[in-house]
Amino acid sequence: MLSSVDLIQRWHDMAARGEPHASIRFGDASAAVMAHGAILTMDFMRKHYRWLDDPAYCGVTLPNDGARRRLVDCLRAADYVGHLRQTEHWYFKPLFDMCLTYYDVAPKATFYAFENVYIARYPLFYERFRALPIVLCGAKSVLYREVLERRYGFTGIVGTVDCPDWNGLLRAEQEMEALYAASPWKLALVCAGAPGKALVVKAKTLGTVGVDFGSGCEAAIQADRAGLDAWDYTEPLKY
Repeated sequence: MLSSVDLIQRWHDMAARGEPHASIRFGDASAAVMAHGAILTMDFMRKHYRWLDDPAYCGVTLPNDGARRRLVDCLRAADYVGHLRQTEHWYFKPLFDMCLTYYDVAPKATFYAFENVYIARYPLFYERFRALPIVLCGAKSVLYREVLERRYGFTGIVGTVDCPDWNGLLRAEQEMEALYAASPWKLALVCAGAPGKALVVKAKTLGTVGVDFGSGCEAAIQADRAGLDAWDYTEPLKY
């Protein structure tokens, strides 16, 4: 599996070269989206998942067959796939493995799904991407941009794209296109739950590097609220 340093270096080098790429993370919620109505029945899921009617949890409510099929397409399009390693519960790595088998997908390279949180606490991450042309995607992208620019001296952020839930996906994709046409960027840091997987693939289709950064933005935001740099913040992240 790829390490934090591997990912930072590779994302930077691919972005600098203008190489299309998608790194996508699949945790327990996104695996559930891919599994519902196919691997797992909705009756079963209603007994085991409390968030099915809550769009705030991962950006989508279930059932949603369109979202299921879209996430499977994202899994197929991903160059690097992040997944859980835990096996103590069936809905962690075992369910993701079932998705790989059911949809007949063999990832090109893998990393731990929560590597994003570790990366967000590495000084190397801020050093490498400080001047790179970047677009930030997600509900907290405006706040994240302010923290990155003020505390870490980022100079290359060309814009932000909001995507609070699945219903905002099409507009977010259109905004990414418009930003790229106005000021071509090289990297998309996407913090947008399940819809974010599709935005990562959108970045790849635009010829850039898309990274499913998820809660990685929270490390910088919550550390800043405590008056600290992300690498000095040791508190568990609050979601």
